[in-house]
Amino acid sequence: MNSYNCQIVKIGDCLRVKRYGRRIYEGGKNPRRLKTERSAEIAEILEDPSLSKLEKLIHTAILEPTDKEERAGKRPNRTPKPGRLTLSERERFCHLMDRNFSQGHKFITLTYEKEEVSMDEAAKDFENWVKRMRERYGDFKYLAVRSFQERGTVHFHVLADLPNIPRAELADGTFRDIWGLGSVELKRVYNIQMVERRNRLKLDMLKNLRNFKADERSYGKRPFLQSKNLIVPPTIKGDYDELMNRVKEKYVPKLMDSHRFDVEYLDYIELETYWLTK
Repeated sequence: MNSYNCQIVKIGDCLRVKRYGRRIYEGGKNPRRLKTERSAEIAEILEDPSLSKLEKLIHTAILEPTDKEERAGKRPNRTPKPGRLTLSERERFCHLMDRNFSQGHKFITLTYEKEEVSMDEAAKDFENWVKRMRERYGDFKYLAVRSFQERGTVHFHVLADLPNIPRAELADGTFRDIWGLGSVELKRVYNIQMVERRNRLKLDMLKNLRNFKADERSYGKRPFLQSKNLIVPPTIKGDYDELMNRVKEKYVPKLMDSHRFDVEYLDYIELETYWLTK
């Protein structure tokens, strides 16, 4: 049976390492596997500095199985549902953001003027906006999250590798009118920290993701929106010592950040970020 105690993802000159205190087994039923996964997800939430105490309480409560499921010793219902941003969804989003977006790219917020907007209507509006943007500015990558304003209306936060927009088009409303359904806020990304705990933009977008999944209107919807041309960095699983030795054969890894927290049945999870030089 295959097992691993480490996962690594290389993003440019950065290496992200997730190390487990105990090995995780694949290809068979592990009596502790499901509880281990759940414990790891809860630990990630508790360590997230972007969440308030109340938000942490709500999100961790959602992950707990029912008493009936515990007594029966059965797998809890893990079908994607409102209220639960899974650990795999979170990691996939972070890897896409880190691999595809950097300094100089754009952060755009699209807001509706009207109050009532269904999720299906919003999806069509966003697709049409992307089409019109590409017609004017050419192809581009995007990664978007949805969230709900206090008044309950959905809006979009979009990372995009757009070229610089002419000042004249920003001033005369040409850029805003491509959306045409409300306000448009455009910001330039000045810095994206590879150390996740220092990346304010990523923490804010993850918070929006969790809040979106916690809303019943997210049922059956993808947690985030992405263009088809995004590069997906591969995740490699294996033995920590073996993988790090392979890395050291090609690079000189410099530890930038390390963070360990206790997780039931895994002993701990340690998150490490390295800068790679040759």
